[in-house]
Amino acid sequence: MSRKALLLFAAASVIWGSSFLFIRVAVEHLPPSAVVFGRTVLGAAFLVPLAVRSRAFRGMRRVIVPVAVVTVLDMAAPTFLTAWGEQHISSSAAGILTATDPLFTAVLALWLIRSEAPGRKQFAGLVIGFAGVIALLGIDFRGSLVELAAAGAVLLSALGYAGAALVYRRWLADVPAIGVTALMTAISSLAFLAPAAVNLPREVPPASSIFALVTLGIINTGLAYWLFYLLIDQAGAATASVITYVMPVVALVLGVALLGEPLTVGAIAGLPLIGLGAWLATSRHPTRYGTGADVQDGRSTGLANKTGRGGETAGSLSKESGVGPHGTPQPGQRLPGRFRHTWPEVSHENDRRY
Repeated sequence: MSRKALLLFAAASVIWGSSFLFIRVAVEHLPPSAVVFGRTVLGAAFLVPLAVRSRAFRGMRRVIVPVAVVTVLDMAAPTFLTAWGEQHISSSAAGILTATDPLFTAVLALWLIRSEAPGRKQFAGLVIGFAGVIALLGIDFRGSLVELAAAGAVLLSALGYAGAALVYRRWLADVPAIGVTALMTAISSLAFLAPAAVNLPREVPPASSIFALVTLGIINTGLAYWLFYLLIDQAGAATASVITYVMPVVALVLGVALLGEPLTVGAIAGLPLIGLGAWLATSRHPTRYGTGADVQDGRSTGLANKTGRGGETAGSLSKESGVGPHGTPQPGQRLPGRFRHTWPEVSHENDRRY
């Protein structure tokens, strides 16, 4: 890996992993709807000009329906559910629970794609991964219905990412990724404009919450996606996919170090189990699933009819699907041709990602 690729990888991992910290700070004084609106409108302000410059919106009308579906599953609903959940659980717990995205992707693929019969390794991965979820919930949230509901909301967001991965791979594989991402942020901001206006706090939030919200929008949404795409271009999807396993660790470290969250037994037990389970559940044997163009870096590009999501999906989804954290192309999925031709013009100016 080149020095530039290493810097992009580190930046993307830290930025995406820190999202949970900033969400936790933002929701202390802002309602979830306002957090979603602020984050997506700022992200759109960053991404839309890049998409316009690279002409990534061309032909978007013909796929507006799948884009709308992916927006709900991959951005609008998960962002709201995570923000609501973090009103009641720690940022580190939310980061760990979001890492179940690859597990849900594997389950949905096995259910919807009949040819994907699970092997012993994949089945063991699912059992280990969900055992990690049970360990985290059972040890840390036992007896608290509110915390269990909040954890369930975060798990639903991970399920949404997984569903979006399948939709993306089926209907949006040839659409410029930057155009889809920019449109997703724009649609989400419009959808949450009214709810955010109705639920705005009467008093001006403290500077900490405002700073966290601005950072979520510009850095953790706009800049982050850009950096992620640049990383794929520099080091390939397989390398970018490893972010999936780094993100929850970053979320845990930042939550404990900066927010004073306790390092719980549930987190210590759940994180490695979920990470190992996700890796095993999304592992594939190239000789069984494809050759030639279907195999990259010694692994099959994965489930024939699905993709992965983004930051969180990067590792597990990427091995078999192809979308990155939160709806972006993942490891295992090649960037659309038009995107690959136009992106270099953008990459000369700045660096950015999710």
